[in-house]
Amino acid sequence: MHLRIAALAFLLATTATAQTTGVVGINDYTVSGLGSGSTSCSPLCFPNGGVTLNLAVSAPAGSFAIVVFNFCPCTPCSLPAPANACLPAIPPTACGASNQSLDMNLTAACGIAFSAFVGPNSAGTLSLALPIPSITGPPCLNFTISTQAAVINPCGLGVPGLVPGPFVLTQGYTLNF
Repeated sequence: MHLRIAALAFLLATTATAQTTGVVGINDYTVSGLGSGSTSCSPLCFPNGGVTLNLAVSAPAGSFAIVVFNFCPCTPCSLPAPANACLPAIPPTACGASNQSLDMNLTAACGIAFSAFVGPNSAGTLSLALPIPSITGPPCLNFTISTQAAVINPCGLGVPGLVPGPFVLTQGYTLNF
C-alpha cells in the first residue's frame, strides 16, 4: 500500500513539474521516432554520432515549423510564453500560468547556433534529416546540442513583446552524442 501511495505521489510530482508537452497534431516534436508526447528537456543519447537524425513535428495540416539548435543543454522555462487555446489542448507547464515555454538557453555563450525551416513531407509530417558525423570518445559525453521547434499555427500567441505569434512551441530536447 505504501509503495502505491509513493508511486502515485511521484507520478503527480513529475506531472506537476512538466515543461512544454508535445501534443500529436499540434506541437509534437520527435527525434528519430523518440519522444512523442514527452515534456521538454528529456535527454536523448545517440552514442558517438554517425547517425542521421530524423526530426519530425506533428502539426495541423498546412503548418510549417522553424527548428532551432544550440550547443548547450535544454533549459526548462527559459522564457515562458502565454497559454494558448489550441485544440487538442496542450497541458499546463510548471512555468507559471502557461502551457508552453521556450526551453533553450539564450545566453550569449549559447544563443541560437542554427535553425531550419521545415515543411510537410508526403505523409503530412513536418520533417528534416540532420546528419551527425561520427564522434570519438566516451558515448553520450562528447557533444551536446539542444533543439526545439516553433510551429506556425493560428492558435498560438507566440511570445508577445519579443516574438508575436501565430506560433506554438514544441517540447525541447537535449541531444547527447
